[in-house]
Amino acid sequence: MAFCVTLASAGNRNTEDTLSLPAADELESKVRSTLMFGGSDPVSFSGEARLRIQEHDFSQYPGYLARDQTWTQANWEGNESMLRLGMVVHPNRNAVLWSKLGFQNTLPGNFLNKDAATPDGFTRVQNRHDKSEVTANIHEDMAAGLAIRTVPASFQLRMGNVLWTEASPLTIWKAQPRTFAWDYLPYEVEQPVSRYYEYNIAKGEKSGRAAWNKKPFNGVDLRSIDLPLGLQVALLWGTFERYDNFEREFVDFSSDLGYADLANDAKQQGIGDSFRHMYHARIAREKTLGNLTLGINTVGIGYKPEITLNQMWRSNFGVREALIADTANNQQLRFLNGSGFYKQPQVWSADLRGSLGEKLEMHLDAAVGMLDTVWAEYSVDSSGLDGAGHKVYKGVSGKRTTAADPVPALFARLKSAYGVPVQADIAWIPKGFYSPFSFATPVDGFYPVGANLVGAGKFIGRGEGSPYAQNMAGIFVNVSPNLGYGHLRFGYGQHFQPEAARDVLYFPYRLNGQDFNSVFQTSYNRWGNNLVDHSLTSGKYNRRLGDESFRTAEYQNPYGDAAGGLRSDYLSIYEGFVPYESAAQADSNETHPTGILTRSSFVPAHQKYAFNMELDGGWDIGPAIGYPHDLFLSGYCALNGVSSTFRPVAFSPKDLMLWGTYVRVEPAIALAAKFYVLGLAGYENWRSDMAYMDDPASGEVIRKPIDYVDWAYGGGFDWDFAARVGLHGRYKWMKHKDEFFSANDWTNTLVSAEIKMWF
Repeated sequence: MAFCVTLASAGNRNTEDTLSLPAADELESKVRSTLMFGGSDPVSFSGEARLRIQEHDFSQYPGYLARDQTWTQANWEGNESMLRLGMVVHPNRNAVLWSKLGFQNTLPGNFLNKDAATPDGFTRVQNRHDKSEVTANIHEDMAAGLAIRTVPASFQLRMGNVLWTEASPLTIWKAQPRTFAWDYLPYEVEQPVSRYYEYNIAKGEKSGRAAWNKKPFNGVDLRSIDLPLGLQVALLWGTFERYDNFEREFVDFSSDLGYADLANDAKQQGIGDSFRHMYHARIAREKTLGNLTLGINTVGIGYKPEITLNQMWRSNFGVREALIADTANNQQLRFLNGSGFYKQPQVWSADLRGSLGEKLEMHLDAAVGMLDTVWAEYSVDSSGLDGAGHKVYKGVSGKRTTAADPVPALFARLKSAYGVPVQADIAWIPKGFYSPFSFATPVDGFYPVGANLVGAGKFIGRGEGSPYAQNMAGIFVNVSPNLGYGHLRFGYGQHFQPEAARDVLYFPYRLNGQDFNSVFQTSYNRWGNNLVDHSLTSGKYNRRLGDESFRTAEYQNPYGDAAGGLRSDYLSIYEGFVPYESAAQADSNETHPTGILTRSSFVPAHQKYAFNMELDGGWDIGPAIGYPHDLFLSGYCALNGVSSTFRPVAFSPKDLMLWGTYVRVEPAIALAAKFYVLGLAGYENWRSDMAYMDDPASGEVIRKPIDYVDWAYGGGFDWDFAARVGLHGRYKWMKHKDEFFSANDWTNTLVSAEIKMWF
């Protein structure tokens, strides 16, 4: 919706004057050109609104889901706007000013506990709330920007949140996941429903301008729109979502945990992270080498030294008050004792992207990462004797910085359209490459490469579907013959660890993870910190053991980033474990605690290898059978494996650390140009014979293989029932079965409806 006010005067004129003037439409065009910027309005308003209602109903559930078995929820727990308004002003033809205001909300509703003793069979309990202990949560996001155009150069300035930014794969980048038509996402851009199906079924990918490689920041961003000589400049200073929650020293300074001494009314306002800021700079030049654009990028994080005064930071490292008896004065002297650190990464890269010919494209990024560790150290010292012969004590504090050796990394993507189109991704990311905003997460773990890029959601350490982690290298080749209005792709990848590392493995729930994620409304840990059941006082998940050795004095639980069990992040659920070599090894790990600076010697270490093989296809068979609208048949299947030796492919888990298979089929038919009906049938299986758990009956560590089977069936529709308004409905039955521990089984029915509009 746009509002336009235009004032213009041509003066008084008589009939003779009118005959000598240009035609009315020509005159109007000339007047408008002096008042407006191009074809836009001087003042325009726009916005978007969204409302999602969903109902989960568990017919079978384990103890850790006892408080989430049946409920109705509005929206995606307040993580996206229900209403966003924007205003654009063109003061003159060379300036544009815009602002945005968004309102987010969650209405968790009541929990219905099945109770045969009540008249209607339910006990109603209001226990769903956010961190501020309220059940109706409203948040705001605000941003503003200004664009200035001059003859030699044009710039834009953005301020506020959320500032979407990209630079290069190894500095600031998010990989483009394979999304499906079924998973209508809260951040889908405005597009007709037919275009939505084109991207998610016909093309099976979002590429070019439709691809979204950006990551969000909050701050101030200045960048060029147009510069002489094809130059491009971008500068950013801001704060960010927590990035290091897979590090043992993690403290969540972006939420209430980092400000435990403040009142609730301050914490619930979203005061953000005041200790850490990121900086980013990029300068590039188009057509530096032929049609290739050369860019130089840098990104890093700076800490305020005051972070060492924060009580949460000190407690995390065990910095304590030391009480020294001053016998001469009959008192206790209080000093700090202990040490802690914070990390300041900095990454530089040069990337080259563009076409090498009519049918060949390249994107090359070479980076160097540097990591400084700043230590704050406190101790107590005896400085000698005073005049009366009594010992004199003093507190000693200081800071020192240790710098790790620079670590290089390389990524290259080649796309060829000669003959059958082929794309190859090549990565070399050594151990110690620490680039927190890149698509290579700084995580000391391994996973089935490729599995984390299927479907919505982030995976591991705020990686947002990152395809790589540090200490990972390999190649993935995709072959996709042209099929007209449809696609067929065969992909094969081999990745490995350049250096041996601890055998900590993770795997995502690809088929039902997005819907399973939205179940956990009683857990504060559904945002990705710690195990998802950490905040539950009873009915814990019966998990396979990971590295259970990590302890701190304040928190005997959670067990740290490498512990086994379920973890959650935005729109995703995944699990971790360690493939131990014996029950005795797993038991020794659990019974020998470690701290922030030490790692368990009972976690086995190998140089690991991962293969992934994928087949992805979708076609519109409507023209072949004479149907006038789209009629899609699409499917996806994958094999994934992790082993300690090179394996080209494996069709069973024998001799593997982890093996998985995934199959899903999505038929879709357009009953009209703006109304699509789609179906879903899916199967997923993860298996490992090297998993162990604490036996609930005996308390002993026993071998308990992983054999998880997930099923899903469903039907839904997408309907553009009015101009710029869509309605999206889904019905899904899903089941999870733990073949070796049936107490973890669950069965759930999900019904959801979402309306989204732009105006």
